[in-house]
Amino acid sequence: MLRKPFSFSPHLAADGVVLLISVLGGGSFALVKLALEGTSPANFIFLRLSVATISLLPFAWLKRRSWSTEFCRAGVVIGLLMFGGFITQTLGLVYTSASRGGFITTFYVILVPFLSIVLLRQMPGWLAISASGLAFAGLYLFTTADKVQGLPFNVGDVLILVSAFLWAGHIVAVGHYSPRMDTFWLLFLQLGIASIGSCLWSALAGDMTLNLPAATLGEILVLAVACTVLITLGQVWAQARTSPTRTAIIWSTEPVFAAFFAWWWVGERMGVWGWVGCAFILGGILLVELGPKK
Repeated sequence: MLRKPFSFSPHLAADGVVLLISVLGGGSFALVKLALEGTSPANFIFLRLSVATISLLPFAWLKRRSWSTEFCRAGVVIGLLMFGGFITQTLGLVYTSASRGGFITTFYVILVPFLSIVLLRQMPGWLAISASGLAFAGLYLFTTADKVQGLPFNVGDVLILVSAFLWAGHIVAVGHYSPRMDTFWLLFLQLGIASIGSCLWSALAGDMTLNLPAATLGEILVLAVACTVLITLGQVWAQARTSPTRTAIIWSTEPVFAAFFAWWWVGERMGVWGWVGCAFILGGILLVELGPKK
């Protein structure tokens, strides 16, 4: 009997890409902590976003015929939200741990339904409200009850929670504009606007410099290309080839990878209550992502 030739399922390939995105996204928190040891937050964000934007310039030239000035408004709105998200997240990681930053950032999943009330006039269901309660209980256990890290709830945690609101707003805005916008230009414009904002911030702070340790420059390069451009492009490619349910399950591992890389690269540890809090946060995320959708 002839065997059918092996065919690589598009779903399997997409799942692999989503898993890779989760690994890169989780590892980015520890990398940011390491990079901030060699430069200021303002200069770090400027270099990260500028390198990411510059890496897309050849593709922008190739796609120049598809450009339209109608894209500008969406690019400015989404770019400013991205810039705010990067600022608050990076400043927060100066004061809090990478593992905490990874889990608190994932609150954007919980917050998106509630921002939809204000921005899109869509009321979240009881499942989203229950999930938010579960996640905030996890946040308390993670940041207050767990004494192993020896780090009380601090301004860094607040800043990263603010960044979660901004990332949630970013997701809502992308969902609003993306159906009528070219995917590449949506990516390029938001990175461009965010890099301009970071350039102004770095210049005003007087921190703009390329005279950095080689290790810091390498970390910034990885964060710019792998953890900014590739994650965004991979997300768009994968979600066109697999179901939202499969994506949500795999993507919920990102903060777990954040905790793993924080332990491996930075030496951070968590206690029993910390891990219980993490489980509560992940449970809330999965309730929102895998629950019934309108």
